[in-house]
Amino acid sequence: MLPMPSTAPQEQVWPRNSLLSRLRENTRQELLAVGTVVRYAADREVIEQDAKDTHVLLLLEGVVKVQTTDETGDTALLAIRVAGDLVGEMAALDQKPRSATVVTCGDVVAKLITSVELMGFLHRRNDVFVELIGMINDRLRTANQRRRDFLSHPAAERVARVLVELIETYGREEVHGWTLGIPLTKVELASIAGMKPRTAEKAFSDLRKAGVVVSHLRRDVLIPDLDELRTYAGI
Repeated sequence: MLPMPSTAPQEQVWPRNSLLSRLRENTRQELLAVGTVVRYAADREVIEQDAKDTHVLLLLEGVVKVQTTDETGDTALLAIRVAGDLVGEMAALDQKPRSATVVTCGDVVAKLITSVELMGFLHRRNDVFVELIGMINDRLRTANQRRRDFLSHPAAERVARVLVELIETYGREEVHGWTLGIPLTKVELASIAGMKPRTAEKAFSDLRKAGVVVSHLRRDVLIPDLDELRTYAGI
């Protein structure tokens, strides 16, 4: 007699390095039970720089951009966050104004968790607090590495290093190479590497001439050979 197929639900796989991927399944389910489900349309500011609210968003579906605006009005993209990531945690922990704006890239589903709910959960589950600190520490290390890159690498190489990081974390392999699959402009990608808009076009021109970036069509990059991009970036 053939065995009956299992009807047990499969455990969802969360993206590598996201907060939810760091937790044990029972702990993850406890966190997922906290807060209220919210849904946002594309291009919606879900957290606003300098605002004094203190909730966090635990992303369940979709992608968001974390960006900041300086005194002159220039906007720089700081990071991308995807399902499994937590955003807005700094204000929840220190009760200070928001340091960045979070904007949706397409439809997003999240859990809105108040700072009271989050702190209560962290007091009950110290293991989650440890993982949260580890996540924040990883983000600080990434920011410090980009500052070092700014001092020691030319613009095109800095963009290449950012592309390698993003493709390795969020990219997908297709017939002709790797794509990011997230609608970001050249200016936004270059701003992660710490450069102004006027430098972005030159950097991408250098990458195209080197053959490590073939096109930038429909707001997506195409990387024909990820190893060649790593070599160009000096990684």
